[in-house]
Amino acid sequence: MDNKAFEDPTENEEQSVMDVSVNVTSAPQVGKMRNDTDASSCRTGYQGQMEILPTLHELHNPAAENQQQELREITPRKFADGSRFKVSTYVTTGIEMENVPSQQTKNDTDPTLANRKGSVSTVTSSQDRSRKMSRDVIPSIEHYRTQHSQQQVQTTVRRPTMHELCNPANEETTIDDSQIEEKVQEPVTETVKFGWIEGVLIRNMMSIWGVMLFLRLSWVVAQAGIGETLVIIAISTFITLVTALSMSAISTNGEIGGGGTYFVMSRVLGPEFGGSIGIIFAIANAMDCSLNVVGFAQAVQDMMMEYGGVIIIDGADNDIRIIGTLTMIFVCAICGLGSQYETKMKDIMFVIMLASLANFLAGSIMGPSSELEEARGFIGYSVDLLTENWEPAYTITGGQMQNFISVFSVYFPASIGILAGANVSGDLKNPNSAIPKGTIWAIIICSISYAGVAIICAATVARQATGRVMDLANGTYLNCTTSANSSDCTSGLYYDYQAMSLVSAFAPLNYVGCIAATISSALSDFVSCPALLEVIAADKLYPYWMVGIWGKTYGKSKQPLRAFAFTFVLSLAFVLIAELDMIALLISDFFLATFALMNFSTFHVSLIKPIGWRPTFKYYNTWLSLLTGLLSVASMILISLPIAMITIAIVSFFYMVVLYRKPEVNWGSSTQAQTYRAALSSIQQLVHIEEHVKNYRPQILVLTGLPNTRPALVDFAYLICKNNSLMVCGNIVEERLTYDKRSKLQQKAYRYLRFTNIKGFCSVADNSNLHTGVAAMLGLSGVGKVKPNILMMGYKNDWLTCDRKSLDEYVLTIHTGFEMNVGVAILRLQEGLDCSEILADIDDLILNSKLSKEQNSTSHQAYEWSVTSTGSNFSPNPSDSTSTLNNDGESVSSFDPNERRRTVVLGVTKNKKSKKSKKLAITFRDPEGNELPKSVMNKIILFQKKQKKDTIDIWWLSDDGGLTLLLPVIINSRSNWSDTRLRIFCTASGVQELEQEQKGMAVLLSKFRIDYSDLVIISDVDEAPKKKTKKWFDGLIRPFLEPRTNGMLSSDNGRRTRNFPVQTNRHLKLRELLLDHSSDSNLVVMTLPIPRNETLSAPLYMAWLEALTANMPPFMLVRGNQTSVLTFYV
Repeated sequence: MDNKAFEDPTENEEQSVMDVSVNVTSAPQVGKMRNDTDASSCRTGYQGQMEILPTLHELHNPAAENQQQELREITPRKFADGSRFKVSTYVTTGIEMENVPSQQTKNDTDPTLANRKGSVSTVTSSQDRSRKMSRDVIPSIEHYRTQHSQQQVQTTVRRPTMHELCNPANEETTIDDSQIEEKVQEPVTETVKFGWIEGVLIRNMMSIWGVMLFLRLSWVVAQAGIGETLVIIAISTFITLVTALSMSAISTNGEIGGGGTYFVMSRVLGPEFGGSIGIIFAIANAMDCSLNVVGFAQAVQDMMMEYGGVIIIDGADNDIRIIGTLTMIFVCAICGLGSQYETKMKDIMFVIMLASLANFLAGSIMGPSSELEEARGFIGYSVDLLTENWEPAYTITGGQMQNFISVFSVYFPASIGILAGANVSGDLKNPNSAIPKGTIWAIIICSISYAGVAIICAATVARQATGRVMDLANGTYLNCTTSANSSDCTSGLYYDYQAMSLVSAFAPLNYVGCIAATISSALSDFVSCPALLEVIAADKLYPYWMVGIWGKTYGKSKQPLRAFAFTFVLSLAFVLIAELDMIALLISDFFLATFALMNFSTFHVSLIKPIGWRPTFKYYNTWLSLLTGLLSVASMILISLPIAMITIAIVSFFYMVVLYRKPEVNWGSSTQAQTYRAALSSIQQLVHIEEHVKNYRPQILVLTGLPNTRPALVDFAYLICKNNSLMVCGNIVEERLTYDKRSKLQQKAYRYLRFTNIKGFCSVADNSNLHTGVAAMLGLSGVGKVKPNILMMGYKNDWLTCDRKSLDEYVLTIHTGFEMNVGVAILRLQEGLDCSEILADIDDLILNSKLSKEQNSTSHQAYEWSVTSTGSNFSPNPSDSTSTLNNDGESVSSFDPNERRRTVVLGVTKNKKSKKSKKLAITFRDPEGNELPKSVMNKIILFQKKQKKDTIDIWWLSDDGGLTLLLPVIINSRSNWSDTRLRIFCTASGVQELEQEQKGMAVLLSKFRIDYSDLVIISDVDEAPKKKTKKWFDGLIRPFLEPRTNGMLSSDNGRRTRNFPVQTNRHLKLRELLLDHSSDSNLVVMTLPIPRNETLSAPLYMAWLEALTANMPPFMLVRGNQTSVLTFYV
């Protein structure tokens, strides 16, 4: 069988050609080769190489394999240089291939072929710029990418849609290589990428080996003793290690973009939690930068005092502020040059750090080199000293009595550097493998080093010493209690924050190591904060003035200078505090909150186990992640309850901002998976629960067509369903729709519902008339117990002038609803419900809002419509219950998540009279873009407006289960209708039964707990109507009694139209009563008459409905399915 996708009909000339025979073989088989080729044998690329796959027809027709077991000769191809090339292949599958030579010469006619099972070797050429491709394509990584960087060149053909595969109209897919070459030749700025050692391991180690190692670890040992110090280190290591395992599991479950920790948590937990913790983490990085800068300033101050006695102002906090400010300027300048300079500087400082640690170890082995060092408490290794320093000995420091928790809060910031490598994930070559490997190794190495330094300090330095050589000679240099004042002790682990310098063999090198550690950590934190702000701003979760303003980049290197400036100012503010312990206390809760959410992310996603959860890193545990998350929260509260509450408040604030704005992002978070899982579980449980009348909810299938064409009908249905039950907007299209057209219709409908803040669903039925489409929707819409139980439709205002077939279908649709045991409701407005002729397509407003915002971005005025006079793409249909697609189709693009703002919305005007500005009114325009008359506008938004203090009249004529009574009660409970009063009208058989009927109905209503203003019992409903009413009705049905010019009206139809005189008189009498009692009501609700399909003609039934509803206020005819929807039992 010929595959025409490979044929070139333009090449039919008979010329001499160069024949090359290509034999396609496979593993030894008898008879034939399989049609389905091995995906691993195919290759993709530029150089004309083709994906040779069987067609759908060949896959579904295995008999074709035996039809052509012969040598085929393919039509020769003509190249630009005039040469010809023909490939003859022995194809056992019936696939005809056309191969193009790659720089093929006449002497080179024997290409090497790979004889592998399921593989086909081809001869390719780059000379032919227009290649023929198979309609089906092989699997490619490019087909599964959701985002492409702007600098990336796409090297493969996109995956064809199902429509393209099934549609035989386009036989060929042509690729213009010149366009590809132009893209390739575009200048691309290459960014520096780092491996796991330089990008993660060294960066994390330098961040962990920070100020706490050199300036506070010795103090921690003095307070907690070596025993509890090791416990503190173990707890911190446990939290950070499990957090690293959790982060490794998430980071190996897919590609990671820029943003590191924020990117991971936002994509797992969703934008609400991800955005809030991203802001917290960015602030925490700025605070950690200030922590290290203050530590650097303190080290410089101590070094100046020791090696020259230099004092800038007071030798205290003011000196630290001056040195810290100058250091912040230096750090900002280095980071502003680019990440490569910051990384190179960290590498140099890493070497200095290793040298300083080696210097410390050597000094501890050498022991004290002078009497002064010994007088300051440096004794050398001593078992007795280690035993003495094993137990805790908490003292008062800074006016506060220390304990285990306070000491832990001071030490814990030493562990927060584990996320330094993940924060620059965008600068890593392979973040998926680099982050787990580098982070875990950094934690292990640094924890061991912290424990080693703590043990060495405890074994070599006393807790307190006088620091005087005279006391050393007297042997009282360690006995501070003999002094009159304990402040005489100025050395030892308690008082000397430079204890590591005291132990080191060469003290200045230790100072340099401390400076290197603090500066490198400050650099890492300073780089991380702008990177986080840039990514958060790019996601547009928050208003531009709040976060987005900091994400703007400048220059060729795209540096976020505003974010750098914000980080500098924020860090400098904390530097000016000049209290190391205070800053450490503040940032501990921020990082613990980050660790808690990181572990909760892993716990949640591994517990839910969505289909896409397949991390390559397996060394994590679901419940261990939960335990670590709870431990982090407990640590937050224990460290400082007020700061913990402030942290939670900040997280909650940013969470509520995202929740309120509802940004259009879809990251496939675990919360979405949990929502689906919970919904599925609930629906499955409902299936096995028998329905109870107390839990009845009106679930409505409303025939709106496109919702934007019948806004009043949508608003009315939503009055009943809002925050209460299911609403499905049905759109029945007569012609058959392709998938693309169906998808565009649904997208357009959902855009309108979202734009108007209506929570509902949309369903499209095509290739069917009205009643068959309704039957299909009622049967298939919903799942389990969550499915429509009421069919709502608009009244057919053109029933007198439409063709008979359309009229019969409308009445048959009502009958179909009853046949499917659902309630039926018909809404009538005298002006009609179909607004497609008088309204511009609001979808144009939604789709063009992005362009309008760009044009008006410099102003703060409200946006106006920009609507052309072409009108809607859909033709108005006379029936208010169907929507017919134009032959021209329509073109609808997807909704841009950035188009919708709460403060300024295109086409939506804020109600300035409302203090809270909560109520919004949709501004409708006519197809030419002009404002609608106020009277027309009021009718369109009738059910959105606040109703005046009038009545809702309920004509409960038949016991249909109570639906006629329930729906207006629900409407009356809405805020816009709460001022209206309920009046209930019922009928009695005679005057003698009037009082009895009134008492019985009053008792029933009281048991139903329904508040009403009036109860009216009507006894004269069976009396004959007035003559003028009958005359009006006779004129109404006369056109259906007279033979038509085409003779289409049969005598049987005329007889059926004259039938039911009793019912006709009853409805005419009801009309008179309605005009007397309810002509001024806000809404009239009446029981719908039942259409009898066999005996009642459609014109007569519509005449009854016309008699009831003509010249009346908004009118709803409704009838339940004779099943109780009200109960007075508990």
